Amino acid sequence: MKKQESKIIKKTKSTLTKKGPTTTKKMKVVGTQNYLNQETGELTEMQVIKLEDRDFNFDKIWLFHILEALDLVGGGKMKVMTTLLKLKRKDNMVLATQQEISDLSEMSKPIVNQTLKLLISSNFLQKIRNGAYFINPEMLFNGGKNSRLNVLIEYNNAKDKIKETQVAENPDTFIQSEEE
Repeated sequence: MKKQESKIIKKTKSTLTKKGPTTTKKMKVVGTQNYLNQETGELTEMQVIKLEDRDFNFDKIWLFHILEALDLVGGGKMKVMTTLLKLKRKDNMVLATQQEISDLSEMSKPIVNQTLKLLISSNFLQKIRNGAYFINPEMLFNGGKNSRLNVLIEYNNAKDKIKETQVAENPDTFIQSEEE
């Protein structure tokens, strides 16, 4: 088998979401290999191609500098958002009560509450329990592809658990809203 390494040749497919492409498949020529045609017994040399998923459509930013700029530009809600981003852990969790967020952002608790509700309704943030929030890794993540996918699985599992809890607590409301 003759191996020839080459660069990624071309994009073959994009996965589109509401926000635009987030991953893409790229074709990479791995080398050549001999294949035996079982009907004729003929040996044929063929190129071996590997399809790989790659992250796509992202920008590299320096979070600290962006946070400083957001603080300067925005009002109260922007300060709350900035505080959440500063508190974000590597696993995209934010562990802080509304009072702690209020104290750190120097914003009133009603502004914090209102901002959290907006971020949750926009699917940027997910409330796990009081004092624990999960930032959607499809929107913001610091790390490589595999780490992001692991956090994304955790995020979706948490979302499913929340939905199950809501259904268990209020089954009539959930069934009625699904039928509408």
